[in-house]
Amino acid sequence: MAAEAGGTPKSSRFDPPLSDIRARQMGELARGENRWDVLLETVKDAEMGGIRGRIHFVSGNTHRLSGWVFLEWADKDVEERFGEFSAQELWSLLDSLSG
Repeated sequence: MAAEAGGTPKSSRFDPPLSDIRARQMGELARGENRWDVLLETVKDAEMGGIRGRIHFVSGNTHRLSGWVFLEWADKDVEERFGEFSAQELWSLLDSLSG
């Protein structure tokens, strides 16, 4: 986090270069005719000393993505945390991103 002239922390947006980002297909959410591909994006955050992760939902031309919901020590840790999400929790996250 950067500091302003007065020494107060100034929030900065985490926006890594595209070349540093990795994405993996994690499966598909399906409910009736409604189908979404689920991808897990990870990238190293040198400032925090860990790996950040966020979830992408893609259906045809529609793309929704979460904020950076994971911060772990390694990629495998992010994948393990992702694996703790149930299908219902993923649907709830997706629904929260629709509006």
